[in-house]
Amino acid sequence: MSARTPFRTVAVSLLSLFAGLLISAPASADLCASTTNCSLTFTQGNNGSGFGSGNFGTLTLTRAGNTVNVSISLASGFFLIGTGFPGSVGFSDSLGGGLTIGGFSNANYSGAASDATNDLHFDGFGFFNNAAATTAPSPGSASAVSSVSFNVFGSSLTDVEQLLNLANPAGGDGQAYFVADVINRNTSGPGAGLTGLIAVTGGGGGDLPEPQTLALIALGLFGVAFARRSVSV
Repeated sequence: MSARTPFRTVAVSLLSLFAGLLISAPASADLCASTTNCSLTFTQGNNGSGFGSGNFGTLTLTRAGNTVNVSISLASGFFLIGTGFPGSVGFSDSLGGGLTIGGFSNANYSGAASDATNDLHFDGFGFFNNAAATTAPSPGSASAVSSVSFNVFGSSLTDVEQLLNLANPAGGDGQAYFVADVINRNTSGPGAGLTGLIAVTGGGGGDLPEPQTLALIALGLFGVAFARRSVSV
């Protein structure tokens, strides 16, 4: 038997193991480093808004038990409103809907929907299964505010990232994990005086989930070892 046979047997086994890790690893965006808190930025406006891209505010999620507090703090001159979308806020969960959404920090915002399928359309960014603040101030209302928070409860809610999933089907204006219906009351700059949607399009997490990263590193090390083995035999 060739001296290379045992090595090749081990090589095939390792390659099968690493391939299994790559295939079985969840297709998660890994937006948040923690299961209990996460802070993301609204960076993109839908095409109809004229906002373009920039820093339009912050989305913060904080979990205690099975409840996540969702806090939206918009940039100067931007206000959360309702213009006919399913809600002032749209997002998708990975739990199949049925979430309890309420406890709004401002009485001018209320109502919610949490559906089993992604049937809530937010123009430009696509479809979500959750909408918050189905009742909200109109664009010209003086009661619109720039900072709002609310609570999301689910018996299986154990990770803030369970509330951050891409719109599906997606719209034509780019990927979106979370959207808000706003008005830009600034008097200058892109989209000044206009309404539209702004979206969280990504986060600070790595592009690859941890199991995939480990598998790729291991494959690289194995390749080096294989090359050295081939030279020495």
